[in-house]
Amino acid sequence: MKKITLILAVLFTICWFPMTAQKAMDLASECLSQKSDFKQGILIPEEGPVELQLRNNGIVDELLLKNPEGFDLKNWITFNHSFKNEDTLVLKNDKIEERFCLKFQYSKPKSRGAALPEKGYVKFPVFFATDRNYNRGKEIEETFGTRRGDLHYGLCEVSIPNTHTPGEIEEPSLWKLEFEEDPKEHIMIHSAKLLSKDSFIKRLNSEIADSDKSASFLFIHGYNVSFSEAAKRTAQISYDLLFDGVPVFYSWPSKASLSGYTNDEANISWAQANIKTFLEDYLTKSTADEIYLIAHSMGNRGLTGALLELLKEQPHLKTRIKEVILAAPDIDADVFKRDIAPKMAELTQNPVTLYVSEDDVALKASKLAHGYPRAGDVSDGLVLIEGIETVDASGIDTSFLGHSYFAESHSIISDIFDLIKTGRRAEKRKILKKILETNPDYWKVKTE
Repeated sequence: MKKITLILAVLFTICWFPMTAQKAMDLASECLSQKSDFKQGILIPEEGPVELQLRNNGIVDELLLKNPEGFDLKNWITFNHSFKNEDTLVLKNDKIEERFCLKFQYSKPKSRGAALPEKGYVKFPVFFATDRNYNRGKEIEETFGTRRGDLHYGLCEVSIPNTHTPGEIEEPSLWKLEFEEDPKEHIMIHSAKLLSKDSFIKRLNSEIADSDKSASFLFIHGYNVSFSEAAKRTAQISYDLLFDGVPVFYSWPSKASLSGYTNDEANISWAQANIKTFLEDYLTKSTADEIYLIAHSMGNRGLTGALLELLKEQPHLKTRIKEVILAAPDIDADVFKRDIAPKMAELTQNPVTLYVSEDDVALKASKLAHGYPRAGDVSDGLVLIEGIETVDASGIDTSFLGHSYFAESHSIISDIFDLIKTGRRAEKRKILKKILETNPDYWKVKTE
């Protein structure tokens, strides 16, 4: 435990006071809660600090003390599991547990996307490129299919409920007798439309201009993912990372089926040329000052192959890329070490971040199918190469397959948040601990 001073508050009026359970019930309608629209305000310095005993997550202290305006209250509260219920905030120290109410009112809100507090969700644009077959006139979930098609550019509108839990993609549950999507409860795609290339670039750059950081990230999904799942995952990543910029995803024609693995392998190889075409447009025509490239699982094959070809032809484009993040790559480990990682380290301006785990059941199955280890699975040894910052995420994902930890684990979301927010290398990110007995070094995610 560590005692820190919170310099509060906000573009909303705010006050703290201990409260009884009865008082919590009386004031619930006025208190900041899980259903409040946190996007309407940010913390700013103010005289008269309030001292509280707070859990120390290793990142927030430094962000708060050195850059108070960069501290996001909802992110801190949610990642520290501080909501006991929807209306009571609980702050803990070693011996006691106190309940607080934060009373507030909105004032001159500034929001990324269209915040709709009275409706219970936030809606914002997510741009995309895809070479899936286009099904004109179909429902949104079926607009883009699982077969190969022409390269299209477009724009989705996706909403995130105010009750969203970081790392989750909330969907209707039969166990809860939920038979339809509700934007107040679920991540939901409201529209998906095609744009010409020129319109796409114009709209993208307009959104970038409206962001404070002038940033954008591109996400390329992995095996067994539909177009709608890719759109929702991209929105969830953007929202959970508090990304001050424009999210973009590339959706290649995955079969979106567990049995479609060999089909997906063929299609990610086929899609690489289209991914390269889109990457060139994205890097040369967008006005973003900071561009982040993120790939997961089999999507790493498409990103690394396309990016290496493009940078070999146009090496100056490396200055357009702020970070490359490779999560759980389903790539032959020997091929990755010999042919891919050294070239990635040589051709990019910053070290590449590689997330791996020994708990990844999906990659173990891939190894069984191919007969050789995968780069994202550490069961047969870590991939350690100069210029690649390898982060071992073993032990933090308790899901059935342990394959989507990069977007579902609070620890990894926090680490990527730190990387993007501060630009700190692995050596200085506090959620990581350095393992010294190797050359080069690697890092392991701290577990409580």
